[in-house]
Amino acid sequence: MTPYKGRAPAFMAVTLATILVLSACSTPEPETGAEEEPTGDYVSFFWVEREVMVRTLDRMFAEGDPGQVVENIGDKRDRLFDTAIVRENGGGYYVELDKDEWNTEAVHNSGQIDGALADAMYHNEVTWCGEPVNGEDFVDAYMDEHWETLDTPEEYEASVIDYVDCGDGQP
Repeated sequence: MTPYKGRAPAFMAVTLATILVLSACSTPEPETGAEEEPTGDYVSFFWVEREVMVRTLDRMFAEGDPGQVVENIGDKRDRLFDTAIVRENGGGYYVELDKDEWNTEAVHNSGQIDGALADAMYHNEVTWCGEPVNGEDFVDAYMDEHWETLDTPEEYEASVIDYVDCGDGQP
């Protein structure tokens, strides 16, 4: 006879209850290709951060060699092409700023787009606003300073455009 007889069912019940509680608290996966576009007064952190990254990548292309910027992006480069955020034109590249033109169905969720953009920021520098700074640091500095200071997508868009143009990000 084992000394643990009778304890196994109790242990299993506690484990099962814990798993059920934890699974009930988890966040469901976003829909395939779903974008969290701003609605009403709510603007998500991820939407703002994505806006900063896209506008910064666009400026990286304008200020430097787009081919070099693309080459530097890293392992997630193909996601930017598959989603049509980065496009080829006559031997060069450009950033599609019109989100309606993006192919978000090419990825499982917007987090994959954000990951690819973050990869682009990590592997490239902002060189047009004084001393060169890593793109990721440039984006983080904007988010640290401006997140939750504005109310509408339009205000954030104006702020981001100003910031990427070396302004203070005040709309």
